[in-house]
Amino acid sequence: DLKKLKRHNVSNGRITFDKQPVPTPPKKTSSKTSSKLSTVADELLLGDLKQRVEYSLSKCCNPISGDDVFGFVTVSDGIKIHRINCPNATEMMSNYAYRVMKAKWASKERVQFEVGLKFTGIDDVGLVHNITNIISEDMNVDMRAISFESIDGIFEGRVKVLVTDTIHLNVLIEALKNVEGVLTVDRMESEVI
Repeated sequence: DLKKLKRHNVSNGRITFDKQPVPTPPKKTSSKTSSKLSTVADELLLGDLKQRVEYSLSKCCNPISGDDVFGFVTVSDGIKIHRINCPNATEMMSNYAYRVMKAKWASKERVQFEVGLKFTGIDDVGLVHNITNIISEDMNVDMRAISFESIDGIFEGRVKVLVTDTIHLNVLIEALKNVEGVLTVDRMESEVI
């Protein structure tokens, strides 16, 4: 029900903002709960008029600059940004289409986003060194957390890295796929390491 939305009015079938949304204080970042780390706030353009408004990033799909995204007007948390391929996107778009807003990344500033990667492969001596060497030295990417587990000669690794956008992320993923012994590298949807 659009009338239940706070700080928003409906005019001619469009959501309008009477007041600027109250900015929420920045959350303290930690290696366990942060979905976005930045030195400069990245901006999104929302709606058909490409308005600049306050938003927060959804934790269910962890969107980063360069992802295809949309805004979802929540009842109590303002506008949440989700990736188009978010696990919850289909339900939100089909059941609450009137609360979905077009969104597009506006700035191209170097903002760092925390992203989780999961990789598998054949365990071998020096494999962890090769992977961390690619991430830290060759790609110059900061790691926030890393874990490896090996069972019967097959390893599974998870790492949280700081990337600037999807292009940076894809280059890192391709570099990791080229490490001898690594079979798969995938972006994780949630933040669990």
